[in-house]
Amino acid sequence: MMYSTKIFGLVASLVMLTNATPAAARTWAGPVHMDAACQEQNSGEWWQAIRSGNGANDWYCYNPRDGKTTPVDVGRFCRVTYGGNAYADPQGGGAFDWGCYYP
Repeated sequence: MMYSTKIFGLVASLVMLTNATPAAARTWAGPVHMDAACQEQNSGEWWQAIRSGNGANDWYCYNPRDGKTTPVDVGRFCRVTYGGNAYADPQGGGAFDWGCYYP
């Protein structure tokens, strides 16, 4: 009798796992273009995206005309480019791992 109870428990557990609702998947909105992000947020086509390292947050905007720098607002780029509820995610954390998604 003990053996059949264990089998029933195992089968019940497997049924629960296969019927589990999958986690909500986010929807890909599109890629991040760092130069475009810098130009849009600083209102000038001469702005460039420059990296100071290999991490996702090692980007900054640079204006070669006056030497000014500003942080890149990647979230703003996603919202402006792909719509108000799009958001930025650095995914793997590398400099080129950014993407825009919808919730």
